[in-house]
Amino acid sequence: MAVDDILKKIKADAEEAARKIVAEAQAAADVVAGEARARTDVQKKEFRATADQRAQEERNRITTLARLAARRELLDEKQAFIDRVFDEAGNRIAAMKQAEYREFIRGFLKNTVESGDEEVLIGEGESRLDQAFLDSVSKELRLGGGLTLASERRQITAGFILRSGRVETNCALSTILRDARERLETEVAAILFGSSGE
Repeated sequence: MAVDDILKKIKADAEEAARKIVAEAQAAADVVAGEARARTDVQKKEFRATADQRAQEERNRITTLARLAARRELLDEKQAFIDRVFDEAGNRIAAMKQAEYREFIRGFLKNTVESGDEEVLIGEGESRLDQAFLDSVSKELRLGGGLTLASERRQITAGFILRSGRVETNCALSTILRDARERLETEVAAILFGSSGE
């Protein structure tokens, strides 16, 4: 065999060996790439699942916060509405005509007077109540020497303060409304907003 033939044979064998090595390397690379893709797919799924879970948790948190804020706002609005109801009641009482106002006050006096000798203090601008009115209430009560309209006036819109010696019973309109609100707010809310009050 000639040198050229030997060189050709070596070259052919080398090329064949190189092809086999390349093919084996390619096969190994394909296996490694496939395993890497598989691991990547698993990791993608895990990351996606984790991201989806976190996103759902965040949506739930935002939804919960939004609901709480909406509920708080609704309760604030309801509270403001109840405030307006009691304010309007106070305004209507303060604006009553003399006869109606006297009947209103008569009821409070009858429930508040203990001895019949108390002084009645009224607001600075109050003109609907006078001694003659108190005398008529005293006759109905049939207690003590009778109620006396005090010369001292107080800064109250309506209602009165009943004084017996050093003891004063505050029946000013603001106090009456505050006490009524404490007792009636739940009922008022049920009337305004339904039986649950919410």
